[in-house]
Amino acid sequence: MKNTQPIAGPMSLLAKLQSIQIGGDPGGKIAKKDLIRIIRNLATLVCNGVSIPQALDTILDDAPYKKYRKILRALADNVRTGGALSGGMKKFPATFSSLLVHQVRVGEQAGMLQQTLSRIAEQLEHSSKIKSFIIKKITYPAILVVAGTGSVIFMLTCVIPTFQKMYEESGAVLPGITQAVINLSDFVQTNGISILVGIGILVAAIYFSYRNPVSRLWIDKSLLRIPLLGNWLRNLAVLQYIETLGNLLESGFNLVDALPAAANSVGNRYMRKRLMGLHNAIRQGQRFSTAMQKESRLFPPVVKQLVVIGERTGRLSEITREIRNHLRDDVQKNTTAVLGAIEPVLTASLAVLIGCILLAVYLPMFDMIGNTRK
Repeated sequence: MKNTQPIAGPMSLLAKLQSIQIGGDPGGKIAKKDLIRIIRNLATLVCNGVSIPQALDTILDDAPYKKYRKILRALADNVRTGGALSGGMKKFPATFSSLLVHQVRVGEQAGMLQQTLSRIAEQLEHSSKIKSFIIKKITYPAILVVAGTGSVIFMLTCVIPTFQKMYEESGAVLPGITQAVINLSDFVQTNGISILVGIGILVAAIYFSYRNPVSRLWIDKSLLRIPLLGNWLRNLAVLQYIETLGNLLESGFNLVDALPAAANSVGNRYMRKRLMGLHNAIRQGQRFSTAMQKESRLFPPVVKQLVVIGERTGRLSEITREIRNHLRDDVQKNTTAVLGAIEPVLTASLAVLIGCILLAVYLPMFDMIGNTRK
């Protein structure tokens, strides 16, 4: 019997044409805000009895998500053919992290997929809110720095040369501060390109140093030693750790497996290394709370005490939720405090710098006016 190949009819041709998207790849990476909504919608639909493929098809019908149809269809097709949702997600590492895929896999095995998806969406939402909150708070100081730097550069390259020419023509005797500012202006104008190249080299050096594991470990450790900033970074890392740990425990992970995954979710490499030490201590038979007590500088006292209570009552996964709520509030308060301390310093520094330049510019003029009146 001969094998026959199906002839591409009008419907299959139409399907191929519909799969073509003008203006880009219909796959790619799903944006974080869209990923949160997709996972949240998927959890809601599955929780109400809709099958995973049908739920993904329903999400795909929503206009904002059509641009992700390659990924969503691949996930649905993978489940339709007997595969797992986690297996389909694993094919798109740019969108679904290995930790997320692992969480979904454990949720599938434990029969808690809808709860796991809800927790993942909640964690992503809170992480996104914290990130947005931090960006919002640093926007004003960043604007201050950019505006102040721009003002100083403008004065040194445009304003100072004009007054310099006027004072040279009048033969005025320049005070020391004025001469210093003029010398700085000459240096900036003469070596402008060299300064830009130097800044570029410095930025590149910092960038590549941060990509090197050894130097990044040293940088992250040094950042933790900076007053105010170090405490804020430490609390942020602990929040990432506890948030992921609690999510994993609620998804069915045991503590030994959850600890290294939670440690790897922390961005600060030095904190990650120290937190990974907790996993090694647990493997050697120590209690989680005992291992935390030995790392007294990493965790706030409230966190350590709540973990002790969670272990004693057998409610560790529930206690982590209370710890998360406490740390989220703490991180937001610390962010406000740190930036609240930085903003006045930046404002005062820029005001003093610009004030000194203006004083240097107008001081000879005041002397000239005073001499004229005598």
